[in-house]
Amino acid sequence: MTNIMLSRYDIGKKWCLKELKKYIKKGSTVAVVALSFGNEISSADDWERFYGKKGVLSTALEKAFKHYGIPTDNIEYINAFRDTPETAKKKLQNADILYIPGGAPEKIMERVIELGLYSDIEGHKGAVIGFGAGAQVQLANYHIPSAQNKMCYGLGFRFAEGFDIEPNYTVGDELQNFLIRRVITETGIPVYAIEEDGAVIIENGVMRVIGKVHCFKSANANKNNDIGGSASERSA
Repeated sequence: MTNIMLSRYDIGKKWCLKELKKYIKKGSTVAVVALSFGNEISSADDWERFYGKKGVLSTALEKAFKHYGIPTDNIEYINAFRDTPETAKKKLQNADILYIPGGAPEKIMERVIELGLYSDIEGHKGAVIGFGAGAQVQLANYHIPSAQNKMCYGLGFRFAEGFDIEPNYTVGDELQNFLIRRVITETGIPVYAIEEDGAVIIENGVMRVIGKVHCFKSANANKNNDIGGSASERSA
């Protein structure tokens, strides 16, 4: 079981290509869990413009997977407007890799539950790749800001726990640093802040990081509650 958490969709970049080829095998089948969209997609026609044949997002994803020897014919998309629970489950069952795009993490989980796919996704034994929100929901618990920068916590898939992530991290961003400090204060767990060229990888329960990732943790943290990784470490 492998979980790959990213900030960006483009897995064909030089910084990650060599490392991710260890987990994304040539000829693999992929199911894209295309359920993270917001108001930009409100109809089946809208969905087709993004994820249909030659769609804005599907074209980009398929181009990225070609770097790994995965042809377009090996990639299927779960369509919230046209798939039934049965057809969606079949796509998941046929896939070696589940790919969860970014967007709104709460929308992903809401639609997964509506389609009855939670246990199918959580029970997947291959690789799970996600960027942004698609990375967040791989955690049992993830944080999202609400009004007045108050913190809310969402329930994701239980692929990993004991830490949180901040995708799309920019060094020096005061709002992101504020949110990270709040998570650490309220939960006591470390937060891995993932820049655009960074990834957190968990393989069979063992964490490693590649690229630009920063581990924020309480100044009082000790080795017993440090879950590891080789990220640059900072106190919140």
